[in-house]
Amino acid sequence: MAPTVLYAQTADALRKRIGEGWRVGDRIPSEPKLCEEFGVSSITMRRAVGTLVAEGLLIRLQGKGTFVSADHAIVQGPPDLTSFTQDMITRGWGSSSRVVGITIGPGSADVCLRLGVSPGSALTRIERVRLADGQPIAIQVAHLPSIAFPGLERFDFGRDSLYEVLRLHYEVQASGATEMYRASTATEPEAAMLEVAPGSPVFRATRLTVDSLGNHIELVESVIRGDRYTLQLRLSARHRTGR
Repeated sequence: MAPTVLYAQTADALRKRIGEGWRVGDRIPSEPKLCEEFGVSSITMRRAVGTLVAEGLLIRLQGKGTFVSADHAIVQGPPDLTSFTQDMITRGWGSSSRVVGITIGPGSADVCLRLGVSPGSALTRIERVRLADGQPIAIQVAHLPSIAFPGLERFDFGRDSLYEVLRLHYEVQASGATEMYRASTATEPEAAMLEVAPGSPVFRATRLTVDSLGNHIELVESVIRGDRYTLQLRLSARHRTGR
């Protein structure tokens, strides 16, 4: 099995453990014990744990260990992976985009870690303002490994869907994602782009997208207007039988 696939599967298994076993504040087993339990190498486990730390699900305390963060209580989100355009259609809004810029350059250590590439690797950065019925609703910045998707800058992402470009031109299908939302307020530059007052409520969302092989293909950071966007969770009760 390819190392990237194994690392992604290990990270998914740890996320499931947080959702079903480990509680907020619990210290997780040491990485050697986790390696033994999951049957993976120390490098694979270190990358998997590092991904969950970067996502805010785990927190490392120097000299004490790694603990489950309180953030995991809000991990649940929309059950289907959709593009912005599809999401807007579902909500009954017209969708369009305004490209702020497309650049290629070395990625930060955090973003590279989450994408599973070496620190400083070249990333393509696509920044757009997303519009609903002609009104700004979100600022989105997508980071993609340039080595995997050369030439992305030639496309018109004011018109083209990124996921459609990946599917049609690179034969890569987005098949799943982990998405995190945090409540926040808009900075002055963000407020100007979103056409709201500074300090207005926003959601800050981070989406890590994988393909059908489990490769991390995209990290998207979004700032979404809180007055025009509602996050809906679909919850179901677990029925257990006892003796």
